[in-house]
Amino acid sequence: MRFLSKFLAVLTSSLGLVSINFAVSMPAKAAVVCESGTISNYQNGSLATCILGQDMSVQVSSPTSAVATFECKAKNFISFDDKGQFTGCQLSQEVQLIKGSSVETCPAEYKINVLSTTNGIQSISCSP
Repeated sequence: MRFLSKFLAVLTSSLGLVSINFAVSMPAKAAVVCESGTISNYQNGSLATCILGQDMSVQVSSPTSAVATFECKAKNFISFDDKGQFTGCQLSQEVQLIKGSSVETCPAEYKINVLSTTNGIQSISCSP
């Protein structure tokens, strides 16, 4: 059985399909379809970056239970930290970020960046 699970892990990775388990501060499970030959991993084996093979919807839960959904654009990078937490991608659709009493609009094609500190504080920003 152990051989079979290792074989499936290698087969899945070689096909460009990677399963990600997000950490407690951002609970989610996602299947990330990566373009062949674009996968970069951390030393611990978790996915660092790849180029998405198809558009992907990513939901991120904050410690306050608010959920943000980001539509990530195919043929562009998606990135994660060494614990498997989503850290960014290029948006395929506009998204609005509520920051206190203000609203920041992040247009499609902008890069979304998610930073989580060890004490659970989250910061979300976007840039061209």
